[in-house]
Amino acid sequence: MQDIKFTYFDVLSAADLHACLKLRGEVFVVQQQICAVPDVDELDPQCCHAMLRVGSELVATARLLPLEPGAIVKVGRVAVAVDHQRQGQGTALMQAVQQWIGNVHGRSGKMSAQAHLEPWYTRLGWQREGEVYQEAGIAHLQMTYHPG
Repeated sequence: MQDIKFTYFDVLSAADLHACLKLRGEVFVVQQQICAVPDVDELDPQCCHAMLRVGSELVATARLLPLEPGAIVKVGRVAVAVDHQRQGQGTALMQAVQQWIGNVHGRSGKMSAQAHLEPWYTRLGWQREGEVYQEAGIAHLQMTYHPG
């Protein structure tokens, strides 16, 4: 059974924070070998963290910033556990994130997405903006989401 929750940093448990950082490390550092940019940064404490669990295991996460009223929500650090990729958990997480952005908060979203994931994000309702650029040695592009 899937369970998705959104938790602001100031009430995030130590166990949930550890699980998010561990999963992001497994995906970004181990699987994708991103070492040029630190994963943990000064933005984590300002974010709401989305967490999808299957049973007690955290299998997908994302962080949402900023949280000021009316501001565009920046979605980042979207990570799905390697053994759960291409099984629908990432889609379930992003659909919940989009609902949180649009239906709950009435906002738009933006992200710096890995370019190879553009078709997937497009199917979810995200739109490409601009050209491909390099971030941490990986091709990325800006994408926006407008609920409606």
